[in-house]
Amino acid sequence: MDFAVFAFQNVPPRPGGGETAPAQAVEQKPASGGEAPPPGGGLFGMMMPLLLVGMIVFLFWSNRSQQKKQEATIGALKKGDKVVTQSGIVGRLVELEPRYAKIEVAPGVKLQILRTTLSGRDVEDAAATKKEAKAEPPAEKKA
Repeated sequence: MDFAVFAFQNVPPRPGGGETAPAQAVEQKPASGGEAPPPGGGLFGMMMPLLLVGMIVFLFWSNRSQQKKQEATIGALKKGDKVVTQSGIVGRLVELEPRYAKIEVAPGVKLQILRTTLSGRDVEDAAATKKEAKAEPPAEKKA
């Protein structure tokens, strides 16, 4: 009975059916007789680190840009503004300190939160302020 041996490479048996000796590795030398040329990929080897550094710089730059916008938005807030936090809490700004802010979410209910969790003014409040400003007629000059 013949059994087949499965391997990574299918090598047919030698004619004559005998056991085959494992092939011996043969060292190949370059035809020119000198040293082998250096492995290729010089341009590709330089391109990958440059792309990686470029992506990292872009990520830091965009993150810093967002931080500046957020700081400008929070800096423009004043007491009495209707604000929204990152968690979705809406209230009136009562106090704004360097690290903390206090907002009033209901009459007599004040929350102390981190200043960095403020998202900005409430959109409805900002829209109402713009409508009020447009509704007021300009002051007429009397001669």
